[in-house]
Amino acid sequence: MTGLILLFLTAYLLIALIGSAAIVLMIVRPRRKTYAHAVAHDLPTDPADLGLDAHEATFNLPGNHTTPGWVITGKNPDGPSVLILHGHTDYTHGALRFVPQLAPFASHLVVFDWPGHGSNTAEWMTCGMREPHDAIAVLDGLPDELRTRPIVLFGYSLGGQIAVKTAGLYPDRFAGVIVDGPYRRWDTPIRLKLKRYSIPAFPFIQLVGLFFYAAGLIRNFDRTEYAKQYPGPLLVLHGTADRICPIEEGKDLADAAPKGTFVPIEGGQHNRLFLEDPQTYEAALHLLFTEIS
Repeated sequence: MTGLILLFLTAYLLIALIGSAAIVLMIVRPRRKTYAHAVAHDLPTDPADLGLDAHEATFNLPGNHTTPGWVITGKNPDGPSVLILHGHTDYTHGALRFVPQLAPFASHLVVFDWPGHGSNTAEWMTCGMREPHDAIAVLDGLPDELRTRPIVLFGYSLGGQIAVKTAGLYPDRFAGVIVDGPYRRWDTPIRLKLKRYSIPAFPFIQLVGLFFYAAGLIRNFDRTEYAKQYPGPLLVLHGTADRICPIEEGKDLADAAPKGTFVPIEGGQHNRLFLEDPQTYEAALHLLFTEIS
């Protein structure tokens, strides 16, 4: 009997360790998406597919890394420059989905790949530890004409929480911040994804958290602390049916910001808000861009 118990305990420990390691790898080194993925999934392969002019760029990042991107000409010559921060497992082609919503308000829009994503030369992403500094490096790599304009930071999902931290760390660099379906705590999307697959959070969250804490990736993670540090307008768009990043965390971010605005999208799901209620989405964008003009 004792041997059987030890066998079950050993098996449980192995499952916990292997499962937690798989979660860590999925987060910090997701499967990269490329041009072929865009073609296969009928995504825009170039800003020209959206009827917009653009030129390719390569941005130098800290740590001797680089990332490709596009500098896209928007439809408002007098508007701000918009830096778009994509979500986890996404890439520049995926980020182009949001360009049609933002282009009417912007003079230029900039998209690029996070570490561990797309064609960024960095192998690992850090959940928001180094990524805010990468975003600033992309801004610093823009021509003076674009960089000296008011800058609006737009991020969705993972890019949303990074946008809040970036604005909190560099509040003087941004005229406004827009986040779509963000999250506040590091483990929120992991817990909800595990729940969707009927996998218990314990002990995986605890083991993943132990690794991330030891690596310095989740210390002082709560994004409301960064929202408090950003004095400009912060617009949070969030769907009531978001099963990846709960709407309560988006509201927390808006409530924490000195000039936060929270716009719920009834029935909206993760990364689909502009499709499910384009009128409300566009109206909220219009108000923010009007405020900073």
